[in-house]
Amino acid sequence: MYTVFTYITRIILVYFFTYLTTRIMSKKAIAEMTAYEMAGLMVLSNVVAEPLVDKVVIKSVFGGGVLVLLMIIVARLSLINKFSNFLEHKATIIIENGQLNIKALKKISLSFNQFEALLRNKGHDKIAEIQTAIFEPNGELSVFPKPENKPVTLKDLNITVPNNTFTIPIIFDGNILLGNLYHIKQNEIWLKEQLTKQGINDYKEQVALAEVDASWNLVVLRR
Repeated sequence: MYTVFTYITRIILVYFFTYLTTRIMSKKAIAEMTAYEMAGLMVLSNVVAEPLVDKVVIKSVFGGGVLVLLMIIVARLSLINKFSNFLEHKATIIIENGQLNIKALKKISLSFNQFEALLRNKGHDKIAEIQTAIFEPNGELSVFPKPENKPVTLKDLNITVPNNTFTIPIIFDGNILLGNLYHIKQNEIWLKEQLTKQGINDYKEQVALAEVDASWNLVVLRR
């Protein structure tokens, strides 16, 4: 029983230490990580798991700390131009001036079917409509249509719109999101007054979601 409890304790410690170190290492999604970040993540997974095998927790903590320090140093070096070309992938131009570069596709080991799928994800189904397509270092595809194929904007139509803010949630599942409420420079008194105007007296029981939209209207979704 003691052995089981000890093992479970080590698992919990390893889990939270791994969480803390990966959080320090990067805020990026896995698909957006650079090669050195992926390498650090894979090595870290092995280092922090050592206490589950050899029972020496301090070794894992020391190794994880060294890895995090190394990741920070490499990340700082990547900001310097003469190191960034070595540490990170370069952007690859696949379509330039409307011309598809087959050699560029082969260089980055991207099949034509995969390339077409990436184009469709960007809302384009015809290569002939594309002026420039760039495969970015993080694996994303940047697509720039030819001028005649670009969508019409409000500026093109000489239409002006107010510079409104985005929609902000204020209540979720009956709980007031105080940080968001203070962000819009309001308080609970104002919020309750707005809810009362909509016939809501008990937001904890009646409100699933309440948001302040770009026009400063309180939009409420009831339970």
